[in-house]
Amino acid sequence: MKVNLKTMISKLLKKQKEYKRIKFFTSIGIGLAVVVTIIVVVCFKHHQNNVASTKLASAYVAFSQGNQKQGVELLDETIANYTKMPAAYQARLLKADIFTQIGAYEEALKLLNDTVKDAKPEKIKPLAQVRIIYVFDTKQDYFNAINASKEFIDKYPSHFLIKDVYLNLAEYYLLSGSKDEAVKTFNEILINFPATLEAEKAQNRINEIK
Repeated sequence: MKVNLKTMISKLLKKQKEYKRIKFFTSIGIGLAVVVTIIVVVCFKHHQNNVASTKLASAYVAFSQGNQKQGVELLDETIANYTKMPAAYQARLLKADIFTQIGAYEEALKLLNDTVKDAKPEKIKPLAQVRIIYVFDTKQDYFNAINASKEFIDKYPSHFLIKDVYLNLAEYYLLSGSKDEAVKTFNEILINFPATLEAEKAQNRINEIK
């Protein structure tokens, strides 16, 4: 039986069009599934952020009412259950403050170092770094306070706390017996932050040292 070539080609083209149509709608279906998945993930993260923030706010309320035990429990819950959320990193800062107050310096430093390394958003990191300085200050470990201060200055030169960090760095140099480094740091304040209250304080300290 002779096959009509024209008819065969027509059938092949028809099938090819149907295949392309099926493939096209399959691609649309996959694309929609991806979009829906992204929306679900974003909504879930938004919900998780809200829950974590509520937990953190409850911890602040508990502390303000003098219920430290409940406050600490809420901080621990926030950190454990919402590890990578901004509220969890803020909870770490608050818990580090508590550890510092009771003299648990190593526990405080562990929380703060983890926060400096991984915190989101980025603006939380300098708040952790400045607390590291405070921990060493509280311990009277001026060598490490100097190093932590210099690290802050290198990483966050435009941060709103930078002038205070400079002033404290100069004082740490004095406390560690490095008078020349202290004067040098006070002079850096005069150069970098002229006509400020911190510059005035720096000049007064230079006059006192001399």
